[in-house]
Amino acid sequence: MSRSVHPLLLEPSYWNQRLSELEEGAGSMFSSPREDLSGSGREVEEFRLKTHDGQLLWGLIAYPTFFQGSRPCCIKAAGPAEPIVLDPSAPETGTVEILYQVPAGRRLEDRVVDLLRIYAQARRQPRIEPTALRLSETSRVQRDEFWIASELLRRMPPKRGVGQV
Repeated sequence: MSRSVHPLLLEPSYWNQRLSELEEGAGSMFSSPREDLSGSGREVEEFRLKTHDGQLLWGLIAYPTFFQGSRPCCIKAAGPAEPIVLDPSAPETGTVEILYQVPAGRRLEDRVVDLLRIYAQARRQPRIEPTALRLSETSRVQRDEFWIASELLRRMPPKRGVGQV
């Protein structure tokens, strides 16, 4: 799908500095079990992750329990006022789901970096197959940060950490 955007939104030199900052401050993801959401072929954890500018992102990771080893993964976002809803068919397909809440009033640039930070964290998870990691929009309106992040991942040469995003 082609999209008309301002060329600077995809300019590698614009993003290189932001992505290098992301590599330097990779941080860690804290997660805790969510027994209330687990079951029906999935194990669910709630996670918290600090952004590059100190905000807190939170979301859910749902692992299918019927499959062993690393699995494909899909990253989705919910808007500030949208509920985080797990896909009922994901456990049957063996897909790990990562869903996170986008903070209200977040600038586009920050939302892109937030998404790439979650992507980089997902690549480090032993139960996720890094080569089968994809970004997926959840609302009917295409989220610009998903499109920009996808284009950056496609266009930028791999680097250590985030560049391998």
